[in-house]
Amino acid sequence: MTRGNTVINYIGFEQIYKEHGESLRKYELVWILGGDAGEEQGTESLEKVTSLVTDAGGEVSSTDVWGKRTLAYPIQKNTEGFYLQANFELDGTKAPELERAIDADQSIIRHLLVREQIKPVVAADATE
Repeated sequence: MTRGNTVINYIGFEQIYKEHGESLRKYELVWILGGDAGEEQGTESLEKVTSLVTDAGGEVSSTDVWGKRTLAYPIQKNTEGFYLQANFELDGTKAPELERAIDADQSIIRHLLVREQIKPVVAADATE
Protein backbone atom coordinates (compact mmCIF):
# COMPACT_ATOMS: atom_id res chain seq x y z
CA MET A 1 0.00 0.00 0.00
CA THR A 2 1.26 3.49 -0.79
CA ARG A 3 0.42 6.71 1.05
CA GLY A 4 2.00 9.73 -0.57
CA ASN A 5 5.67 8.91 -0.95
CA THR A 6 5.63 6.36 1.86
CA VAL A 7 5.28 2.66 1.14
CA ILE A 8 3.56 0.77 3.94
CA ASN A 9 4.11 -2.98 4.18
CA TYR A 10 1.60 -4.97 6.16
CA ILE A 11 2.57 -8.21 7.86
CA GLY A 12 -0.26 -10.71 8.02
CA PHE A 13 -1.62 -11.77 11.40
CA GLU A 14 -0.64 -15.37 10.71
CA GLN A 15 3.02 -14.42 10.28
CA ILE A 16 3.06 -12.41 13.52
CA TYR A 17 1.33 -15.28 15.34
CA LYS A 18 3.91 -17.79 14.03
CA GLU A 19 6.84 -15.58 15.01
CA HIS A 20 5.59 -14.64 18.45
CA GLY A 21 3.72 -17.77 19.46
CA GLU A 22 0.90 -17.00 21.83
CA SER A 23 -1.60 -14.26 21.21
CA LEU A 24 -0.71 -12.59 24.51
CA ARG A 25 0.45 -9.01 24.11
CA LYS A 26 2.42 -6.89 26.55
CA TYR A 27 0.66 -3.85 28.00
CA GLU A 28 1.49 -1.06 30.40
CA LEU A 29 -1.26 0.64 32.39
CA VAL A 30 -0.82 3.86 34.35
CA TRP A 31 -3.77 5.19 36.30
CA ILE A 32 -4.45 8.06 38.69
CA LEU A 33 -6.70 8.01 41.72
CA GLY A 34 -8.21 11.20 43.17
CA GLY A 35 -6.11 13.44 45.41
CA ASP A 36 -7.82 12.22 48.58
CA ALA A 37 -6.59 8.65 47.97
CA GLY A 38 -3.78 7.28 50.08
CA GLU A 39 -1.69 4.12 50.35
CA GLU A 40 -4.67 2.01 51.43
CA GLN A 41 -6.86 3.03 48.48
CA GLY A 42 -3.84 2.63 46.19
CA THR A 43 -3.29 -0.94 47.38
CA GLU A 44 -6.99 -1.73 46.94
CA SER A 45 -6.99 -0.30 43.42
CA LEU A 46 -3.81 -2.21 42.54
CA GLU A 47 -5.37 -5.47 43.76
CA LYS A 48 -8.56 -4.74 41.82
CA VAL A 49 -6.70 -4.09 38.55
CA THR A 50 -4.51 -7.16 39.10
CA SER A 51 -7.61 -9.31 39.60
CA LEU A 52 -9.25 -7.80 36.47
CA VAL A 53 -6.18 -8.78 34.43
CA THR A 54 -5.95 -12.31 35.84
CA ASP A 55 -9.72 -12.85 35.48
CA ALA A 56 -9.36 -11.92 31.80
CA GLY A 57 -6.68 -14.61 31.39
CA GLY A 58 -3.68 -12.29 31.64
CA GLU A 59 -0.58 -12.34 33.77
CA VAL A 60 0.75 -9.34 35.71
CA SER A 61 4.55 -9.12 35.46
CA SER A 62 5.15 -6.05 37.65
CA THR A 63 3.38 -3.31 39.57
CA ASP A 64 4.57 -0.03 40.99
CA VAL A 65 3.12 2.58 43.31
CA TRP A 66 4.34 6.04 42.33
CA GLY A 67 2.44 7.73 45.14
CA LYS A 68 0.86 11.15 45.41
CA ARG A 69 1.98 13.78 42.90
CA THR A 70 0.85 17.21 41.83
CA LEU A 71 -1.07 17.17 38.55
CA ALA A 72 0.02 19.43 35.69
CA TYR A 73 -3.57 20.66 35.42
CA PRO A 74 -6.74 19.97 37.42
CA ILE A 75 -8.61 16.76 36.56
CA GLN A 76 -12.17 16.56 37.89
CA LYS A 77 -11.33 19.35 40.38
CA ASN A 78 -8.29 17.42 41.70
CA THR A 79 -4.91 19.17 41.83
CA GLU A 80 -3.14 16.06 43.18
CA GLY A 81 -3.39 12.43 42.20
CA PHE A 82 -2.20 9.06 43.45
CA TYR A 83 -0.32 7.33 40.61
CA LEU A 84 -0.12 3.56 40.03
CA GLN A 85 1.43 1.49 37.25
CA ALA A 86 1.24 -2.15 36.11
CA ASN A 87 2.87 -4.18 33.34
CA PHE A 88 1.08 -7.29 32.16
CA GLU A 89 0.43 -9.70 29.31
CA LEU A 90 -3.11 -10.10 28.04
CA ASP A 91 -4.94 -11.47 25.02
CA GLY A 92 -5.48 -8.54 22.67
CA THR A 93 -9.19 -9.25 22.35
CA LYS A 94 -9.62 -8.78 26.12
CA ALA A 95 -8.01 -5.31 26.29
CA PRO A 96 -11.20 -3.34 25.43
CA GLU A 97 -13.09 -5.28 28.11
CA LEU A 98 -10.40 -4.40 30.66
CA GLU A 99 -10.50 -0.75 29.63
CA ARG A 100 -14.29 -0.63 30.04
CA ALA A 101 -13.93 -2.02 33.57
CA ILE A 102 -11.32 0.64 34.38
CA ASP A 103 -13.58 3.37 32.95
CA ALA A 104 -16.40 2.15 35.20
CA ASP A 105 -14.28 2.55 38.34
CA GLN A 106 -15.25 5.95 39.78
CA SER A 107 -12.10 6.24 41.91
CA ILE A 108 -9.87 6.37 38.79
CA ILE A 109 -9.77 9.91 37.41
CA ARG A 110 -7.45 9.20 34.47
CA HIS A 111 -5.74 6.18 32.91
CA LEU A 112 -3.55 5.27 29.97
CA LEU A 113 -3.28 1.76 28.54
CA VAL A 114 -0.53 1.24 25.95
CA ARG A 115 0.52 -1.88 24.09
CA GLU A 116 4.18 -2.69 23.54
CA GLN A 117 4.92 -2.52 19.83
CA ILE A 118 6.50 -5.50 18.11
CA LYS A 119 9.84 -4.30 16.79
CA PRO A 120 10.52 -5.27 13.18
CA VAL A 121 13.35 -7.72 12.67
CA VAL A 122 15.76 -6.74 9.91
CA ALA A 123 17.24 -9.70 8.06
CA ALA A 124 21.03 -9.86 7.93
CA ASP A 125 22.54 -8.95 4.58
CA ALA A 126 23.46 -12.13 2.64
CA THR A 127 26.69 -10.59 1.29
CA GLU A 128 28.27 -10.14 4.72
